[in-house]
Amino acid sequence: DTSDASPSQVEFLYTHSMTNAAHTGHQTDHRLEIATQLFEGWSSGDPDAPEPYFAPDGVLDDVASGRFEGWPTIRSFFARGLTRTGNLTLVPTEFWSNDGGLAVHYVMSGDVVLPETFGPEHVGRRWSVPCMSYLRFDGDRVCYEADFHDKGSRAKSLGIGV
Repeated sequence: DTSDASPSQVEFLYTHSMTNAAHTGHQTDHRLEIATQLFEGWSSGDPDAPEPYFAPDGVLDDVASGRFEGWPTIRSFFARGLTRTGNLTLVPTEFWSNDGGLAVHYVMSGDVVLPETFGPEHVGRRWSVPCMSYLRFDGDRVCYEADFHDKGSRAKSLGIGV
């Protein structure tokens, strides 16, 4: 688990998670920059922040929440999520690359803001879960993001149902 990793450890993982051949390629470096900016957008609290890095006709396929096609639909899904979770952060810890795109391991965390989500006793508490995503690119934008995480892991990280 790298959720407690220092910034220097995360930087090491970021630069050493790929083969040397993949890491030295300009395309891979450029994709890493885009992915990093996209995840900063997802972590910004602003539902419009990821848009410059996501294709207008892109697809977000989230195993826990469904498939969302086109930026307006993705933005709407993301904006709804921001009303249910405070201080949402998606912090990449490792990247892998191939000709088709990037895989990203990250830690997603957020603050419980609605009592109906996990119960009033959990409001203000922070959940944290490991996730994986696969990103495909169309030029300078992500055209497909598949997110893999267990929907029940948020509750488990709060000690619910363990």
